[in-house]
Amino acid sequence: MNSYSRLLYFVKPYYKRMIFAVFCMIVAAAAYLVVPWLIKNVVDQVLDEKNMFMLNLIVGAIILIFLIRGFATYGQTYNMSYIGQRVIIDVREAIFNHLQKLSLSYFDRRKTGVIMSNLTNDVAALQTAVVDNLISFITESVTLIGSLVSMLLIDWKLTLVTFITVPVVLVIINVFGKKLRVAGHDVQGRVADITALLQEVISAIRVVKSFAREDFERKRFEDENDRNFKAVIKATKLTSLLSPMVEFSAAIAVAVILWYGGYSVVTGTITAGSLIAFLIYAINLSNPVKRLSQVYGNIQKALAAADRVFEILDTKTDVVEKADAITLPSIKG
Repeated sequence: MNSYSRLLYFVKPYYKRMIFAVFCMIVAAAAYLVVPWLIKNVVDQVLDEKNMFMLNLIVGAIILIFLIRGFATYGQTYNMSYIGQRVIIDVREAIFNHLQKLSLSYFDRRKTGVIMSNLTNDVAALQTAVVDNLISFITESVTLIGSLVSMLLIDWKLTLVTFITVPVVLVIINVFGKKLRVAGHDVQGRVADITALLQEVISAIRVVKSFAREDFERKRFEDENDRNFKAVIKATKLTSLLSPMVEFSAAIAVAVILWYGGYSVVTGTITAGSLIAFLIYAINLSNPVKRLSQVYGNIQKALAAADRVFEILDTKTDVVEKADAITLPSIKG
């Protein structure tokens, strides 16, 4: 079972809230998808035919749609934040309880600061995977699918032109995703090393001062801090490169759509309103692809923290109780 599947296991007790939150995400995304169709009608019917009744109807529809979207956005944000906080508490308690069962040899092999980092920094990083990225993933996926279906309904030939950049984008996301997960492991490891060093030095501060080792410890901390900086910058560089590369690929597709769509309007194949709506959906298509690439990168980095968390939970104790062990009765004295 991979780390994300195991992480979702902690979400299971809150599945009712999750279902409601997902429903709100779908409603919020779907409400946004209706707007280009309304704009299409404004261009083709209101502007061309001077239809005031249609204009009033569209304006009222837009107000109603964004009112519904507002309630749906509140529902998804509140419930997902609630679930995320509960998952963090449950995971942290599971790790702490498991640590109580482990043998002393485990604590001899591990630095106290690293264990503390697992309980704080690594667990906190999981909230990104559960809350922020899951919201973005579902919302952008609905927008992506809805935009694609709408584009097919407007003009399937123009939609096929849009698919030119899809294979390129998928390859870019796959390559960068693997690199980001490795970089995420390195970042979390460096944070744990800093925490371990802090715990070690502060707990032994009397010894450090007794032997006048302040400069030595200062240099150790500076070196560790610098290694952490380099690891973070490496991950940031990969994340920063991923978005513009995906965005540039999408921009090429939009340029091709604009040329072919303009040609179709001139030749009378489609209406001006249809082209405008199609372009809006094309932009809606490129934005989710870009955001999903960011989400994928963030999830890979968060899963690096999840791997470290589940490594503790998978650790077996050296002393295992026998199957036929006798329960000790109450003892006095």
